[in-house]
Amino acid sequence: MNKTFFNIVPIAFLLAQQSFAQECKTNADLDNTPGKYLTAAQYSWPAVRAEYFKNLTSAADKAVAKQTLNQIENIEAKSHDGFNLTGGNWENYYSTKGYGYYGKVKLAQYNFESSLHEYFCMNGKLKRNDEAGTILRIYVNAIPTNTLSRFLNYPFGSSMGDYDFGFQFQDWKNHKSVNVNDPLISLFNYFSCNNEQLINAINSGEGYFQDVAEKDIKPNNRNNYIYRYWFIKKKEIPVLVPVSRKEYLQSLLEYYEREKLYFPKLIAELTSNHDKGIEHSYGNWEGDVADKMAIVKKELETHDEKWLSGQAVINRIEDNSQTYKAGLKERTNYNRFWKFHDGENKSQPLFKINPEYFITNKAGAAVPQLMTVAFRYVSMPLSLRLFTNFTKTFDFEAVKKMVE
Repeated sequence: MNKTFFNIVPIAFLLAQQSFAQECKTNADLDNTPGKYLTAAQYSWPAVRAEYFKNLTSAADKAVAKQTLNQIENIEAKSHDGFNLTGGNWENYYSTKGYGYYGKVKLAQYNFESSLHEYFCMNGKLKRNDEAGTILRIYVNAIPTNTLSRFLNYPFGSSMGDYDFGFQFQDWKNHKSVNVNDPLISLFNYFSCNNEQLINAINSGEGYFQDVAEKDIKPNNRNNYIYRYWFIKKKEIPVLVPVSRKEYLQSLLEYYEREKLYFPKLIAELTSNHDKGIEHSYGNWEGDVADKMAIVKKELETHDEKWLSGQAVINRIEDNSQTYKAGLKERTNYNRFWKFHDGENKSQPLFKINPEYFITNKAGAAVPQLMTVAFRYVSMPLSLRLFTNFTKTFDFEAVKKMVE
């Protein structure tokens, strides 16, 4: 079979032919069946391969992303030299998220993925599972807050509310579309974190963070995923730094000023839609915003600089509870400040991207400045074999040399 044909015919079709060739009685019969390694260039569907870099707009960024992912793929491939893959296929895939801002720096964000598609027995024939439980992902210029959300997240979201008029963006006057990822105002860039070990792993680039403690892993459990993360970063410069109380309070004032612009447009929009709940939900919004601003200004005026320079610790659950107990309108009292917290249950310190970490690179937005290596596995023998081999043989030092 020539290479052209191989690239056109989906791998799934070729594997289907294999399923007719091998007989089985149970899934256990397939545990020792030799598996296949499939590169990103061999991904099943040509149309998908053609769009690996679709979300990057410049040819230079696409070239850098392709070169970077190819390097990562080659490094990963070396990690299973001599490893006897059985029971399924280890299949690679590239994807691009597009662009994001860390602080004021625009970065191209893209991923490498390898996933285990296990064999199973159906009607006496070998089949390939389309779903994957064991997955390696390497994120370039990104921290995956989606899978880390139990520990690290954006507590204030990114939207002003029901209708998006662009006021959450720094340059709202020139913001053209909510689909464009422009820089946000400060409040929406803050991270909250409830795990010091995770912050240390991100900032040091040493060791790893695992979301399930070893003692809590139940053996032979296919349903509970375990994530282990390694953070590949520039030497010595921390990625995340604390947000001071003063910064947080000032960012609230900035947000409240945007609400003064937001609510009139929102009410006009709702009025045109004949919304009968306007008065109930948004009546006296001017008074609510003015009250929120007065509380924050008083906090700034009654504390010295030393106290204000301390790290802001928030408790969103308690704040929302206080708003509810006070009988205040929910929609005009978003992000109302009540007090700072200090280690109470469910309180979380605030962090932001270190402004000294990410830089605008002359070589383009796709140049790797940070990587997150995330391995998702389950406590089943096949998954554990792959995970153990990866942790022992993957060349993290080679990947570190790629980060500028």
